[in-house]
Amino acid sequence: MRNLLIYSFIFLFCMLSYAQDTYRDEFQVVSYANNDGTQNWSTNWNEVNDTNNAGNGYIRITGNRLRFHFIWNEYIERRADLSAAANATLSFNWETSSLEAGEEMAIRISTNGTTFTTLATFGGNQSGFYSTDISAYLSANTTIRFENVGTDWNRGNDRFFADNVQISAAFTPDQPPSIVVSGDQPFCPNATNSKQIVQSVTITDPDDTTVDEISIQISTGYVNGQDLLTLTGSHPNITDSWNATEGRLFLTGPATFAEFEAAILAVVYSASGASPPELKEFSVVIGNALFLPETGHFYEFVPSAGIRWDDARDAAATRTYFGLQGYLTTLTSPGEAAFAGSQITGNGWIGANDEAAEGQWMWTTGPEAGTLFWIGDETGTVVPGEFEFWNGGEPNNCCGGEDYAHITAPGIGTPNSWNDLPIQGGAIGGSYASQGYIVEYGGMPGDTPLQISGVTRLRISCSVITNRQRTYRTTTN
Repeated sequence: MRNLLIYSFIFLFCMLSYAQDTYRDEFQVVSYANNDGTQNWSTNWNEVNDTNNAGNGYIRITGNRLRFHFIWNEYIERRADLSAAANATLSFNWETSSLEAGEEMAIRISTNGTTFTTLATFGGNQSGFYSTDISAYLSANTTIRFENVGTDWNRGNDRFFADNVQISAAFTPDQPPSIVVSGDQPFCPNATNSKQIVQSVTITDPDDTTVDEISIQISTGYVNGQDLLTLTGSHPNITDSWNATEGRLFLTGPATFAEFEAAILAVVYSASGASPPELKEFSVVIGNALFLPETGHFYEFVPSAGIRWDDARDAAATRTYFGLQGYLTTLTSPGEAAFAGSQITGNGWIGANDEAAEGQWMWTTGPEAGTLFWIGDETGTVVPGEFEFWNGGEPNNCCGGEDYAHITAPGIGTPNSWNDLPIQGGAIGGSYASQGYIVEYGGMPGDTPLQISGVTRLRISCSVITNRQRTYRTTTN
């Protein structure tokens, strides 16, 4: 019994330690670029010594299958990146028709696209399902090839068909990186000075040595047009760009952890305003999603002009961020609503509707799914303990029915507020057109805790000391 438990544990551990992915072509479309699996092939199918056209030639896609006819030296191949795979299996359905003795179709494989090994051959009049372990051929350039290895096919009715060609590979899941930052300092800004925003930073990753991108955002207390983040010094492998709408500085590599750590320490804050907010919080995030310290969640705007609310909901649910499950954002506080409305580039759908019962506005996505927060129309009331941010005169269920919540476009009523719209949004090109949707990550059951962000602070504090000759403005510690 104990041995059975041990074997069961080992089996479960192995299942949890690897992610199963597929490279697949079902030939449902006459194209050599089909990707029907969970991963994309590295290349399209490539014909050699034929037309390289999926719709005609000795090799072609017809009847939802890959067909070979009257083959001499023509062959076709496709490549997949299996360099990170622990093991892999190749499989496909096949059928031969009227292949005479000596006429054979082979499935071949290579790790470099040059030297091939024959795995199996097919001839005669028969059909079946082929599957074989190809774990000995894992590389960044694993290439499979269908090729004649026998005599020339000299009869017009010679045929070989392949369908549902698939490589199923088990990959060790990419482990998320982590970042630890520190910094909580007083600062008295003026027109000529600036302040380092991070005092220490450490980036680690159990299975990678470089990072593609890190963003630093003024996530609390940001004043567009007054606040600025600047990368100082020389960082040859990192480029920087400032997004004033989001209050975010992008540092783009790829570069090593040490190079990014040096760049983060070289970022400074400056302000041109006379009376900046007393607290500035800076979110340092691995990747390009926005981070809100108040919620501990990540956010992104996905542009998709004219997308329906239900399609946006479904699309958001397919997105992940370092393993966190995405959903149409649920804005449950003034700070979160202001952040989503003013510091996310683009206004879009959010996860609320009253489609189940008119005037019963509920969050229907994310951790808050099923939470009622508003009852009635524009004259209605907020549910005690909940939050709403409707624009003036909303939700009014105008024009034949508006049951879905959307952040109002800039320049229409109260900034960052919400409006109810029909499921397809307003007319394309108009002020109420759907521009896309906002995805939120964090708080879902099953989410793995991550440390891909950190927060530092500057506490704006200035004192005025006056003597008979001069007035000094100083930082208060």
